[in-house]
Amino acid sequence: MRIPRLPPGARGFTLIEILVVLVIIAVMTTVAVLSIGVLGGDRELGDEGDRYTDVVAAASEQAELEGRDYGIWLGAARYQVLAFAADKQVWVSIPDDRLYEEHELPGGLSFELEVEGRPVALGLEKPGDLRVPQLYLFASGDAAPYHLAIAREATDTKWRVEGRADGTLAVTLPGTQP
Repeated sequence: MRIPRLPPGARGFTLIEILVVLVIIAVMTTVAVLSIGVLGGDRELGDEGDRYTDVVAAASEQAELEGRDYGIWLGAARYQVLAFAADKQVWVSIPDDRLYEEHELPGGLSFELEVEGRPVALGLEKPGDLRVPQLYLFASGDAAPYHLAIAREATDTKWRVEGRADGTLAVTLPGTQP
């Protein structure tokens, strides 16, 4: 059996040339995967949104069961569930409950709050100030209506929740219209 020979002047690719092409393809693939991850679904934003709605649903249910009002205090990038102490006429933190303790959003995320069609400035409190919630969950099962967005800084990506007067929540995921 004879091995065919290449015609004179014809030449194949060298190993170095093939490796350079493979490296270029790998770099382009990596860039494409990373850009899809950054511009596509924002898992961190979704996780924080899910956590917020879970906390609000649990607090609303607990308010009804205990027959006392609960509230949600919001900072620029953190929140905490408070309970109304009727005997002292003051809002207090709930001891020994990790679900309701102060929770800080990861870096790059922040809250935008609108109550009765008006934006609410968040994060203006001073150290030592008593916390008063901006959102109320009443013992009757009702709630003060509001619109809250968890926003990714430097992008238009927002996870939105609408708190309705009947205590229900409506969620609008990033990339969809309310």
